[in-house]
Amino acid sequence: MTLFPTVYLPEPLRVGAPALRDHLVSHGLSLVDRPGVADVVVAIGGADESAVRREGAGVVVLVGAQPVAEGLLAARGIMTRPQEHPARRRIVPVEPGPATSAEDLLAWTTTPTLPVSADLAVSLPAVAALRQAGRAGQPGPVVAAVADDDGCRLVALTVDVSDAAHPDEPLDGVLPDLSTGAELLLNAIFWAAPRPAPAVPATATATGTGAIAADPAWLRLKEAVTALQPLQAPDGSVPDPRHHAHAQMLVETICTATAELAPRLPHDADYLDGLVKDFHRWCDLGLGVPDFLDSLTAFHPELQRTDGLDHLVVFPMYTQNGSTERKVEAVLLRVFWPEFVADLEAGGYSNPMFVPITFLDFTAGYDTNSAVLFPETVAMREIPRFTWGGIFADREAARFRRVVRAAADTTRLALPPDAARLLADQTLAQETFVLWDLIHDRTHMRGDLPFDPFMIKQRMPYFLYSLEELRCDLTAFREAVTLEAEGVPHARLVQYAVIFDRIFRFAVSGSRVRNYDGLGGQLLFAWLHQHHVLHWTDSRLTIDWPDVPAAVIALGDEIDTLYWRSIDRPKVAHWLAAYALVAGTLTPHPASAWARAGEALPLDGPPKGLTDAVLPDEFPLSMFYEALARKIGDVVASTSGITA
Repeated sequence: MTLFPTVYLPEPLRVGAPALRDHLVSHGLSLVDRPGVADVVVAIGGADESAVRREGAGVVVLVGAQPVAEGLLAARGIMTRPQEHPARRRIVPVEPGPATSAEDLLAWTTTPTLPVSADLAVSLPAVAALRQAGRAGQPGPVVAAVADDDGCRLVALTVDVSDAAHPDEPLDGVLPDLSTGAELLLNAIFWAAPRPAPAVPATATATGTGAIAADPAWLRLKEAVTALQPLQAPDGSVPDPRHHAHAQMLVETICTATAELAPRLPHDADYLDGLVKDFHRWCDLGLGVPDFLDSLTAFHPELQRTDGLDHLVVFPMYTQNGSTERKVEAVLLRVFWPEFVADLEAGGYSNPMFVPITFLDFTAGYDTNSAVLFPETVAMREIPRFTWGGIFADREAARFRRVVRAAADTTRLALPPDAARLLADQTLAQETFVLWDLIHDRTHMRGDLPFDPFMIKQRMPYFLYSLEELRCDLTAFREAVTLEAEGVPHARLVQYAVIFDRIFRFAVSGSRVRNYDGLGGQLLFAWLHQHHVLHWTDSRLTIDWPDVPAAVIALGDEIDTLYWRSIDRPKVAHWLAAYALVAGTLTPHPASAWARAGEALPLDGPPKGLTDAVLPDEFPLSMFYEALARKIGDVVASTSGITA
């Protein structure tokens, strides 16, 4: 099974509906010429039922005037009733309930009015998914049903998804959107496609025969690093002379193991040689504050971004979102460099410092929420020019999948079928996060920016960090909309990832003390809600996907305008404008001095006074998020250290 499903389309759709075919292909589906090799078979009237049904494949049955797969449908509780007078009808979801589909077959459709040729009578194991809009509040006939049993995921549709005729023929004054049928079929195919097997943690797959994570030298190195850490002070030194002999013995084990592993990593020869020298110098100088500048400047993973290339990384360093102490940590990692990302990076999305990676094994500092490997975290005597930054795509994808699945279940959100597949497939999620990170990372230094927009080594109100990180994510979202129009299959998945990771995981992760990522998630959720594209009604979350891109881009425009105006404003005025942007959507804490601005803030003093006046939780969680945090807090906590 490929990351995106392979599909067999019957000739009338494959040849006679080029716009529909192109829409499927541009969203990742691969068309095959025989039903026997497809992940999903699309069947129309007159199809040979034996060719439709294949073990392990999904089926989309388009019910029309001619009989099609009636035995297959009947066996799953679906009976067809042809209409005497087929007509264009408005299509709506079946009211949520235990006997309805948990995924949104109408995601991304607008004004869903299509010709209906039959009604469906549905009984278990099938469940109703879509129906005609009824009159006087009564439910209309069922026009779509789904079944998932006997190893076959099946969708039955009685609407003409290829209909592009009569675009000027309105229904109740509404013109049909000609993309509706294509989106509906795309959703049906993603729903019917077999789901991938559960992911296996990288630490399990990396320890087979011949794998570097199973090498005895690595196991000795990891054990020695683990034993060394309790001897170190927060600055990385070993201050107690009584521990020096033991520490030197452990360092020697690390050096010997590194030399044994070096032949397996010839691309890192200079770095590994420098690493041994730095460890020896550290011992020779009495195990004081470590200095690993020489080996760090010899490490250049950005020069060989080859998918599957392994690296051994050993440094005294802190791990962001983990330990702030510069103790020795050891990580075995693998470069994750999908071909489509390499092509984009070589074109209009150049980012030569960006290195996407995955874990093979790691010591305690990375058994945390940390998902980055940055050179500035290493203990060194001076700051060089940094040339790379690593982001662990497997950890980002794994915690996203677990938390978003729990949040969707809790809020009863009907996911678009391709979003559900994203949550089910670790590799697909990793590739999606690499594309997101590629664009996010480069955005920090692009655009109409204030000086030093990332506020490095500056103490500023934390909501400024929120806006900077959110700006980069919204830029990634905006570019993903453009890339989707250009036919990049992962682009729509990036849009899901930005939305769901921000509004679900970011918003309820970490403490409420200056949680700038959490604040960005809160802001995006409230913006979408207040722009009427996200709804919390009847204790159920729904999202109007066709309206999401414009709303998200509008928030990005607000932040871009704030940045553009910043170079003409004094620092304090820029801070106040940034606060006003956030407070225009989120409600500040009732005790906030910032919310009262001029009457409460020390505007005539140094900026430090303004920063001190920001409350640790300046924008508290809404009632929605308080409830969500209680319900999925344990799930969020469980993601620490995961890789799949």
